[in-house]
Amino acid sequence: MRQLCDRKTIAGIDRHNMLGLLETFDRQCEDAWKLDVPVPERVQFRNVCFAGMGGSAIGGDIVKQLASSVSSIPVIVHRDYGLPLSVGKDSLVIAVSYSGNTEETLDAYEEARRRRASLWTISSGGKLEEAAHRDGIAHVKIPSGQPPRCSLGYLLLPVLKMCSCINLIEPVDFEGLRRTVSLVLKQCAVAEEANNPAKNLAGELRNKNVVIYSGQFLSPAALRWKQQLAENSKHIASANIFPELNHNEIMAWSHPEFLAANTVMIFLYDETDHARVKRRMDLTAEILGVKSIPIFKLFGNGSRNIERLMYLILLGDWVSFFLAIYNRTDPTEIKEISDLKERLTAAS
Repeated sequence: MRQLCDRKTIAGIDRHNMLGLLETFDRQCEDAWKLDVPVPERVQFRNVCFAGMGGSAIGGDIVKQLASSVSSIPVIVHRDYGLPLSVGKDSLVIAVSYSGNTEETLDAYEEARRRRASLWTISSGGKLEEAAHRDGIAHVKIPSGQPPRCSLGYLLLPVLKMCSCINLIEPVDFEGLRRTVSLVLKQCAVAEEANNPAKNLAGELRNKNVVIYSGQFLSPAALRWKQQLAENSKHIASANIFPELNHNEIMAWSHPEFLAANTVMIFLYDETDHARVKRRMDLTAEILGVKSIPIFKLFGNGSRNIERLMYLILLGDWVSFFLAIYNRTDPTEIKEISDLKERLTAAS
């Protein structure tokens, strides 16, 4: 299986060179960290709402988990049109759209303006940048020309800097984060064969129903794995969170029998997991193991929360890339998404 992942074979499948973006992610993070990041005029808010979709919204999920242990300010991640009723003039709305043309995010932006909420925006251009300049809203412009899901450094690091300035999260140790990024790049390098965790796991997931389970803190990583397997690998996956899944989904792995027999599970562990959650995860693995469901237990790497979270997110990105190669599908191609957008435009 691993022989499929030599550079010559990859180049024939990865026609838009996603591999190049993965291999230079450390430089993307360095560039993103150097961007000028404006801070909102006010720094005290009743709540903070992230408005974004797909790869542009994952930064909100990350900030929500980082803020939960250090800030009493509620963080909302909104993936829809409009805004929740709890968002008003004492709220900060962070509108994130890589292209700047995501219609749900633009609608949320306009709703935030109507409610007189504070606004902060980030995009590579598009209508969101135009609206921010028109309305005098703080805007961070990031480079364009690559898939949003490959632009996590640009979409996340400016947000982390701004959120630390308003005391929503702790200051980010960029050197520690850079070490984490470099570690993943080294472990998952194409030339690395027997000890490459991403290649090896991708081989285990081929032609399998994939399920990702985690505790609450690592829920952004579980969601990101699901999203990247869908968009890069064109591979169905699902995700759920402990302890909630112990109250329902644990019962589901009997029927349909063909599905359970062709499922692989990934458990994401973190040191911040509640002791009882860790116990639940171990016991669930034992119970489902009796049904002969393969379970892979993964742990983050790093001394800080953001480092361990990013380690698992980036590992999942690499797994989804190698699985795309094993599936012989271009990881960049998004035919169905593009078709949907064209039909929506025609219907508007």
